[in-house]
Amino acid sequence: MKRRRLMKAAGALGVLGAGTGSQFLGENIDLAAAQEDDETENGQADDSTDSYEVDTVVESTPENVVWGAIDPTKEPVERVESDSVVQIETISHEGILEDQPGPEEFFTNAGIPESEILEDQVRVYDEVPHDGAGPHVVTGPVYIEDAEPGDVLEVEVLDIDFRVPYGANTMRQRKGGLPSEFTWNDSEVIEFDLDQGVAELSDTTEIPLEPFQGIMAVGPTATTGRVNSVPPGPFGGNIDIQGTGVGTTLYFPVFAPGALFFTGDGHALQGNGEVDLTALETSLTPTFRFTLHKDAQQMDWPVAETDEDVYVMGINDDLDNAMEQALREAISLLVHQKDMTPTEAYRLLSLAGDFNVSQIVDINKGIHGKIPKSIFTDGFEIDPQTLGESF
Repeated sequence: MKRRRLMKAAGALGVLGAGTGSQFLGENIDLAAAQEDDETENGQADDSTDSYEVDTVVESTPENVVWGAIDPTKEPVERVESDSVVQIETISHEGILEDQPGPEEFFTNAGIPESEILEDQVRVYDEVPHDGAGPHVVTGPVYIEDAEPGDVLEVEVLDIDFRVPYGANTMRQRKGGLPSEFTWNDSEVIEFDLDQGVAELSDTTEIPLEPFQGIMAVGPTATTGRVNSVPPGPFGGNIDIQGTGVGTTLYFPVFAPGALFFTGDGHALQGNGEVDLTALETSLTPTFRFTLHKDAQQMDWPVAETDEDVYVMGINDDLDNAMEQALREAISLLVHQKDMTPTEAYRLLSLAGDFNVSQIVDINKGIHGKIPKSIFTDGFEIDPQTLGESF
């Protein structure tokens, strides 16, 4: 077991890479720390002095990843106790898929120096069989001791570090939201200005970086077994919900002993809908805290919260049905957590709910609903013991 001390501190930017899989010198790029540091230099108050100790680091070496699937039959890459803080390296699938020439050629052709290409991405390309139906490289599983089916796993996103200062967006023929109109493949590698926290699309277009993990999952049921990494489900998976980065806490129903947490599909940023098939895909290192809740009411689908909002999700191959499910999940949450009647919850959601299309490209389409916490004068913090079954 490895231990690493991480702090949101000054001077965290300007150094790249982490772990044995990186060819860079120094640590991961901590965008949040750099932006906080910039605010302090500009005279703004810096009240983000939290520090935490990482109990375990999981590296994205070939033996620690699965290519194309979420596989609950895979031997755990690490076993941790509840309340452990775990840093998990992930790598992007961009540059290593069958219709791409390999990471070195793919990125150097786009002007990325060979020295900035992750060694572990090259190793996965060379050594790991792409034997799953999906494109994603997924790190895991992490086994949480004493977790059993019926429990609730709380996953706090404490930090996300960039491993590289670039990402890629790829549209593929007859994929995405307009498959009959965009009938060709096209990839673009986009560099980041990490000092400013933006992706530089052109000389006149910059988009703020808002990193999050597209895939966060627990192991599916034993009867479900190994699943394609693309379609999300009740285990989470490729949920692709914009805004679920640092400061988000997710709650997952546990289906398998050990919970079996997986993550991958790092996004530097993504628009709601993810309409051309992909986000700005990149290699990230998220840090999570895992907390196990025993003897909780049975829950059916993941939910999430930030300081500002509570998130529910609906997932279905039909977008209308996904919306209906998201609405039912939101009603259930309010009934269980705020002691509302279904009628009261339905009315509140019509007045204050905010439902968005998460993505339309993952076989199962996604709708996520946000409920602002600020409307509740008595406050609203999720109680994981009483999430309960769906409405």
